[in-house]
Amino acid sequence: MEDLAAYLFSPFSSFLLGAVSSLFVWWLIPRCWKPEVTFSEELVEYVLDGDESFFQCAFENTGSRDIIDLEIQVRIGIKGYRGATGWAHHLVKSNASKVPLLSPGKQRRVKIFDTRDPIEFIDKPSKTIREAIESCHSLRDVLELGDDGEVRIHVFGFDSFSGVRKHFQSKKYCDWEIRKGTFRGLNVVKNNRFAKPNYSTTEG
Repeated sequence: MEDLAAYLFSPFSSFLLGAVSSLFVWWLIPRCWKPEVTFSEELVEYVLDGDESFFQCAFENTGSRDIIDLEIQVRIGIKGYRGATGWAHHLVKSNASKVPLLSPGKQRRVKIFDTRDPIEFIDKPSKTIREAIESCHSLRDVLELGDDGEVRIHVFGFDSFSGVRKHFQSKKYCDWEIRKGTFRGLNVVKNNRFAKPNYSTTEG
């Protein structure tokens, strides 16, 4: 009788142990072996020589492993354009829509708007709002077309070890969160590249 019980319950115990282990790993992977991304708190306006500039966001791989096959989306929203009651959101092309790999501690800058190039829409808005956006000379002008405006960056990426894919969304960037300068890591600092020399004269 004991031999029969051992014969019946041994396969069952193995199956149960395997099922519990699989469920534990299934629960653990997306919580522990997943990519991590941190965004900059501000957008930067990188002023070029003359009257030109471009606007960027930055993000960093703050996890412990590579993130692979990154997809990056830039989404601009305008609320209340010409009396409209809701938001109009549109994806625009950037310089970093696809990134094959981002190592731990490395940053990526995403260009949102460049005064030297026409803006390119992925999903085109209506003709009136498209023409209004295309006539703007800076990102600030775009965000001030309606009662409110925002920019959000969306990043999708896979953990190189577990294969877990995760979506990251930046904060809502408004026009007052744009600062002239350049990025040092994820912080906006003064840009001295095109700074004009400050000549002073002294009387002898």
